[in-house]
Amino acid sequence: MDTFKSLEIWTAQTICDLGILASVISCLLHVGRPYFERIVGRFTLRVAADLWWMMYVILRDGSLFLAVLFGFLNLNLDLMADIKIGLPFVPFGTVAMATALVVKVFRNTEDINKSFRLATYLVIFGGLLNIIGYVFVMEGPGGEYTASQTAFWHTMHSWRSNKNPELSVMTFYSSFLLLSAIGVYAAVKSIRLYSETTRRD
Repeated sequence: MDTFKSLEIWTAQTICDLGILASVISCLLHVGRPYFERIVGRFTLRVAADLWWMMYVILRDGSLFLAVLFGFLNLNLDLMADIKIGLPFVPFGTVAMATALVVKVFRNTEDINKSFRLATYLVIFGGLLNIIGYVFVMEGPGGEYTASQTAFWHTMHSWRSNKNPELSVMTFYSSFLLLSAIGVYAAVKSIRLYSETTRRD
């Protein structure tokens, strides 16, 4: 394997791992909202409270955006054959995160309402899928552990994308189809919103 190919694999694997980490961070920030709200109530200056809340929103939604972006970058069959991606957990985790992002863009998820709960559940579900894919499939015990010889861990290892091309193809088609549907919905929703704004003007 030449240097450029090794660098490509290392970069792609790092991006995949960073996407999983970003999804976990976003999940924790969504779950930890009550903590940030309590801290906001302790600030006596309105400016300090606004800065604190703005930092929270940027970290929470920024990490969600990065999780979707990095997850989408690794969702192609060429890279899935080169690096280890936990199938089908990590790609479907990206789908859940992308759905949550679209809900946040087009609905009011800042108030405690149905949309807020839907987006939060989707982020938690996506984060859990990514954690399972990373811990149990991508980074399961190696040959130095006796546990790795059990049927359970053999099954987990066989779900790595670079070891299971059939599962990779099925996961790619299904997750890409779902992401395409989400993208079409977002595009249509945007066009309708812009059309309504133009008519009002």
